[in-house]
Amino acid sequence: MPAGHHPEHDIQAYHDERPSITRLILEARWAYHRLTDTLEHEPDRDIVSTLRRHQLLHAGALLDVLALRTQAPDLYEAARDHGDLLRELDGLALDDLPHNGLDYLRAQYARLHHHTHGEAHRTCRATDVSPPPQRPCHRSGPRLVRQMLDTYAWANLGRTPRFPAVDVASELRQHLITRGLLLDWAATAAPSDNAAAAAAANAGHALRALDRRTALSGLRARAYLRDAFRDLDDQDEDDDPHPLDCAGHCDGTGEVLTVLTWEHHGDGIYTPVHQEPVLCFGAPTAHAPDCATCEGHGFTYTPGYRELCLDGRTSDREPAAATSASQGA
Repeated sequence: MPAGHHPEHDIQAYHDERPSITRLILEARWAYHRLTDTLEHEPDRDIVSTLRRHQLLHAGALLDVLALRTQAPDLYEAARDHGDLLRELDGLALDDLPHNGLDYLRAQYARLHHHTHGEAHRTCRATDVSPPPQRPCHRSGPRLVRQMLDTYAWANLGRTPRFPAVDVASELRQHLITRGLLLDWAATAAPSDNAAAAAAANAGHALRALDRRTALSGLRARAYLRDAFRDLDDQDEDDDPHPLDCAGHCDGTGEVLTVLTWEHHGDGIYTPVHQEPVLCFGAPTAHAPDCATCEGHGFTYTPGYRELCLDGRTSDREPAAATSASQGA
């Protein structure tokens, strides 16, 4: 664990615990894997609510620390959203303190580690005014974190006979790339974090070994990670940038934050429990009436949940009957 002071240590919740980026990733991906595995095998178990809380807490803490280091607004918003969902899951009313979901997330992280009775205030230290480090890729930070967690979960689920269609080798490779890229981004944002830099280099070495390439230096191995992700990434925002006043309401980012999962409480009552960035079509979207996935309803259903169907999304600029390619994150 790095001994130096990093931006997240200005937050009392993280100052007391001094978590490493590597540990935050391990905790977040394990919580995500446990929730995914349970939802796929036993979605009606009583433990689902507890696992969902763990997932929101650990993924939220990872997003928050990455946001504090990289100063990326989309990571900050995603961390705050995780905190808001955590508040809702814990049954807090809107007028309960703390009002800010990010404050609640930090307080619960501190409470989890028995620090300062859950206090999450800032410590007295000058704010870093250095410019944010350049993003390692065009994909949004929250989507990169989600892909890292998702590929880990499905690489493990794919090893079971229940999911024979999962390409485990591909999921493992994507997980190695996205995890390494997050470590590289965090290390670049905090050059004194030698542990994160070493972990990013090790991910690059492992990827080159998987690709049957010769070994390189640590810095070149990290560069190989970035190059490999560019090959994976099927979108390049610079090729067709969206305007700031984009009709799809993405504010020029090429992605919109969309609720994907709702929990069913009976009598047709659903509450949102998960959202993430999806591709912006540059215009308001509809759903193809001949969608093979959801038969045009726009949703799919599992016991206790409703999921937004992304396979049939169409732009108002496209023919309504044309089913678009899958836009899964």
